Amino acid sequence: MRIENWLKALVCFWMVFTIPQIPLRAQIDEEEEETGDAEEHDGELDDEPDSTFEEYLSTIGYYFDTTLIPASNLYPVWDTKRIHVYDQDISQISDTTMVVLQDGGDCFFHPPCFGYVTSSFGYRQMRRRRKGRMHYGTDVKLYTGDPVYSTFDGVVRIAQYSSSYGYVVVVRHYNGLETIYAHFSKLLTKPGMVVRAGDPIGLGGNTGRSYGSHLHFEIRFKGIAFDATRIIDFETGKLNSDTIYIDKSFFPHLSKTKSSKSKKSKDKKDKKKKKGEDKSTEKGGAKYYTVRSGDTLSSIAVKHGTTITKICQLNGIKKNSILRPGKRLRVK
Repeated sequence: MRIENWLKALVCFWMVFTIPQIPLRAQIDEEEEETGDAEEHDGELDDEPDSTFEEYLSTIGYYFDTTLIPASNLYPVWDTKRIHVYDQDISQISDTTMVVLQDGGDCFFHPPCFGYVTSSFGYRQMRRRRKGRMHYGTDVKLYTGDPVYSTFDGVVRIAQYSSSYGYVVVVRHYNGLETIYAHFSKLLTKPGMVVRAGDPIGLGGNTGRSYGSHLHFEIRFKGIAFDATRIIDFETGKLNSDTIYIDKSFFPHLSKTKSSKSKKSKDKKDKKKKKGEDKSTEKGGAKYYTVRSGDTLSSIAVKHGTTITKICQLNGIKKNSILRPGKRLRVK
């Protein structure tokens, strides 16, 4: 009997001191009916959070208060599992949007960390790659264990591990922007937590696809990344302007990315088409053919309107010579 009473006391103690600290949750009556279907996420994050605690909260009458989601008029979803859930379509940036970054009253700013830029936003050449690829963030030097701060007031949307970003935090801000902080060694926040500008959200590190301790920092509007140095001077740790006006000029890289993808797609089609054609070339009146698997002197002669004897004479080979794929034969 004493053990049973002791267990009850322990459970009550846990509920009293733990439940009130749950961020962005609002209690509802058990009789109130909840609506809405749960979304299924394929997710790009490797380790999905344990749902046991969330299920427990649901059974005792707690739910996520969607009225507290920042900038819900700009974003169609609030996803705490997938980082990139919005269409990167520049056509959605049809008008100029004013974004107040700092006003000395309700809006504040704090640099994400204190360090120098090691890799800028934009296309960069990759090792062992002929072509460069797009770098959507700004890399800032820091050391493992250095604190990283939320740049503006907002609510944490993602705080998890990703194979590419490592330990990563995504914050949706009240001003309509989203910021991404990657490669942490340790997370100091959870999804749903309200953060103020300057609140520590993680410790710098080298997790994920990273070479050396640094912060990979992204700023996005409606899911589309733009150069963070347009609004932040990382040398001084201050804003370039208290207010920005976002239009299509903020995303010049997007058209380049699309053209690059379409070119890559065209190259693939051309390559496939080329494979289906005869690999023959003409040079100074002479015509050459590259032997493919399954070719015979007879089939090559018929294909090019010549004879086996002629091909043998032009190439100094015999009728019973073995044809190896990749060998160039003169056919005319």
